Amino acid sequence: MAWTKYQLFLAGLMLVTGSINTLSAKWADNFVAQGCGGSKEHSFQHPFLQAVGMFLGEFSCLAAFYLLRCRAARYSDASMDPQQPFNPLLFLAPALCDMTGTSIMYVALNMTSASSFQMLRGAVIIFTGLFSVAFLGRRLVLSQWLGILATIAGLVVVGLADLLSKHDDQHKLSEVITGDLLIIMAQIIVSIQMVLEEKFVYKHNVHPLRAVGTEDFLNEAVHGFTFWFSSLSQASDAE
Repeated sequence: MAWTKYQLFLAGLMLVTGSINTLSAKWADNFVAQGCGGSKEHSFQHPFLQAVGMFLGEFSCLAAFYLLRCRAARYSDASMDPQQPFNPLLFLAPALCDMTGTSIMYVALNMTSASSFQMLRGAVIIFTGLFSVAFLGRRLVLSQWLGILATIAGLVVVGLADLLSKHDDQHKLSEVITGDLLIIMAQIIVSIQMVLEEKFVYKHNVHPLRAVGTEDFLNEAVHGFTFWFSSLSQASDAE
């Protein structure tokens, strides 16, 4: 089935904004600041803070959902029915996968280049396709298998380029290899997230904005609990 102009526009917009997301995060990683008292410079290495910032942006989808629901109530739009049964805890497992995968990717971005990071993220196609066959009983058509093989070939080229190219003082070869492996690991986790969402969430017909907002609300809750627990542990160690 041919894509509509609207679908092509969304695909192009996702490509552009995704690239801007990676470039801006890497740009932040390259910032340095002078330490107190004229001490040595410190680079900006806060991957978990970057992940929280992304989750806050996605959490705003929940506000957009309720604005649309208020608008739909005025025009009797059944697609935004507020009485739709929904259990937010359905998103807990996908939210944990999202939090883990995104945090690992931002850690890896500190170790490798933005170009390798963006291209290696394409590995999610491979693992999502394989997991959908194994756990959802899907049957991939020939074009989909060819797409997976083409993605594998592209990842091999990117990996070889990282191995054979010269590396500067910021990205040593060992760090680049570690970063690339972390990105691949993160894509496995993201693939599990997608399979879980399709298996347990999609069948409940939850509005997309509500799904994204609720999932990232859980992400922020888990992050907050982790930060609180870490603060308590540091306080007890200090005593």
